[in-house]
Amino acid sequence: MSLSDYKEAIKNIIDSTDNESLLKHWKQQIEWDVENQSVFEFSDEEWNLVQEGIEEYKKGETISMQDFTSKRK
Repeated sequence: MSLSDYKEAIKNIIDSTDNESLLKHWKQQIEWDVENQSVFEFSDEEWNLVQEGIEEYKKGETISMQDFTSKRK
């Protein structure tokens, strides 16, 4: 996946919601990621997982934070 593909995927995610608190959280996360981009590198497998998550979100295949945390216990 190219850099422009990643940018387009991020734009698609942002355009898919009107949830202000979620958008604020994403903004903070992206700002942190940009500031720390030289610290972390992702493998192809990790990037594929990110892309799968984007596709699942578009399809509405998400779970609540409460469900997620309860599954991790």
